[in-house]
Amino acid sequence: MLASEFSEEKILSILKQLDFGTNPEDLCREHNISLNTLFGWKARHGEREDLIRRLTDLEEENYRLKSRLSDIIIQREAKDAGDADRIYRIMASNIPGTAITILDRDERYLLAEGDFLEKMGYVKETMPGKKISEIITPENYIYYQEVIRRAFEGETILVERQTLSGFYSLMKVVPLRDGSDDIFAIMFVLIDVTPLKEVQVALTKANEELEKKVQTRTEQLEEVNKQLESFTYSVSHDLRAPLRSVSGYAAILKEDFASKINDPEFDRLSDLVIESAKRMNQLVSDLLDFARIGRKELSIAKVEIHVLVKALLADFMLQEPSRKIDIELDLLEPAAGDYSLLRQVWTNLLSNALKYSRKKEVAKIHITCTRDNEMICYSVKDNGAGFDMKYVGKLFSVFQRLHKTTDFEGTGVGLALVKNIVQRHGGKIWVEAEVGKGAEFYFTLPVA
Repeated sequence: MLASEFSEEKILSILKQLDFGTNPEDLCREHNISLNTLFGWKARHGEREDLIRRLTDLEEENYRLKSRLSDIIIQREAKDAGDADRIYRIMASNIPGTAITILDRDERYLLAEGDFLEKMGYVKETMPGKKISEIITPENYIYYQEVIRRAFEGETILVERQTLSGFYSLMKVVPLRDGSDDIFAIMFVLIDVTPLKEVQVALTKANEELEKKVQTRTEQLEEVNKQLESFTYSVSHDLRAPLRSVSGYAAILKEDFASKINDPEFDRLSDLVIESAKRMNQLVSDLLDFARIGRKELSIAKVEIHVLVKALLADFMLQEPSRKIDIELDLLEPAAGDYSLLRQVWTNLLSNALKYSRKKEVAKIHITCTRDNEMICYSVKDNGAGFDMKYVGKLFSVFQRLHKTTDFEGTGVGLALVKNIVQRHGGKIWVEAEVGKGAEFYFTLPVA
């Protein structure tokens, strides 16, 4: 029946049933009328206080219907994948440290699930149906208002933040759309990243402490370098001057008094003093070179090793024109390095090869290289005196010599210098030798 077809007597009868507590929806279905019609009759025929109460009931019923409508929309949109509510609950309950919530356009919770909610102090069972402003603190709500606005405008938001309860979370806010591409709700997915954040904070703290230690250590090294510079200057000037005096006075004594004294022992001792002074001077020079190279800043560039080695060999041959020397020089690839330092490496290795093969009738020197990925391995082989490999551990240390000074001159610094330079270039050096059959030195340098 239409509302206009009801008699006043019938309307009053229906309203009396309503006053006795009959459910409004049951009355509407029984008489085929709407809630608006029913409460319209009540407004005309009921008392004012009762009207206000019913209006409140109507408002609550209206929200309840809207909630149902939202549920229907969510279920309709998820019908191909299954029940959306159930899927979200299963996801959240099976992934530890997560929270999934859904808000409708009235900012009411349609879903609240996940152990991270409980960890933050929320009671997830009581959240659905309530507004977010009723659940979280006012300070927190101020932040979420902007997030909610942006999400309902279609923006997907990903942010890391610290909750008021002290936990760190990675939060993603996703708009949910219906079949008409309208946003009917937004979903919050939170992942507890507190343990990771604590590790990050600990690492940051450790790095800060390490930086302080490095800074302190750097300052100490700078102070040591200053002291070393002072020592180097002292050695270079204050020690060498007396050595030159000793050598000079000894030479004068020998020149002026040798004929008058006419004693072979006097000549021998004079020569020994002069030679010892020269050796000491050479030792000081080598030590200064060792200290200087350790502090020198590398100037890396492409170095044409083959050209460098050929020039050095030509110089050595001019110094000993009478020697029989058989040199086999393969094509040497260029390397990346500091030219002056690499020149020192080749100078020392080539001079050693020539020096320790001096007692051979024909000195044989073979220089070659091979490439291994990003490194080049060079080798210098001679047929000289060689040495016992059980002493190889001493070979690259300062002042360590495997031959007598009377047999072969030297200070024991050259190979230590070579090792230092090669290692500073990122390479390594080693040797193979046999007594009386020579030695072969290998070292690696970066490809140019």
